[in-house]
Amino acid sequence: MDQLIESRLRKANLTLPNAVKPFGAYANVSQADGLIYVSGMAGFLDGKLIKGIVGDSIDVEQAAFAARQTMLMTLACLDEAIGLGKISRCIRLTVYSRTTSDFEQHPAVANGACDVLSSVFEGQPLPARTAIGVYTLPMGIAVEIDSVFKLS
Repeated sequence: MDQLIESRLRKANLTLPNAVKPFGAYANVSQADGLIYVSGMAGFLDGKLIKGIVGDSIDVEQAAFAARQTMLMTLACLDEAIGLGKISRCIRLTVYSRTTSDFEQHPAVANGACDVLSSVFEGQPLPARTAIGVYTLPMGIAVEIDSVFKLS
C-alpha cells in the first residue's frame, strides 16, 4: 500500500479489511479511460456481513458505521486490484440503504462513507453522491455502495 495513504488511514484510526472476492460472475473493479468502476460492495464487522433494516433493526448511527465499513471494503478491493497510490480521488458514489418505508435520513448514512474518503483522499473534493433507500439488498445487507474513482 502507498505510504501516504497508509499514514492517512493510521491518522484516522482506520484499517482496511482483506478484500472480498466477488459473490458472482462479475469483477470487483473494472478500469476504463482513466476511471475505475467499483461494483456494489458491502460492509463487514468481525468477518460477517453487516445486515439489517435501517429504521428498524439498526439505527442511523449503525447504518453510517455500515457505510464506513463498506467504503473500507471498497478501498481494500481497489488497493488489491490497482493500488490506492494510483488513485487521485472518488468522483461518484451511490449509497443504497435497506430501510423502512418512512426512513428519511439517507444522507446521514452516506456520510459514513464520505468521512472515510475525506480522510484517505485528504484535500480532494468530495464525490458527487446519491443516497437512496430500497426495500431489499443482496443477502440482507444494510448498506451497499457502488463507486467511481479517478486514476492519478
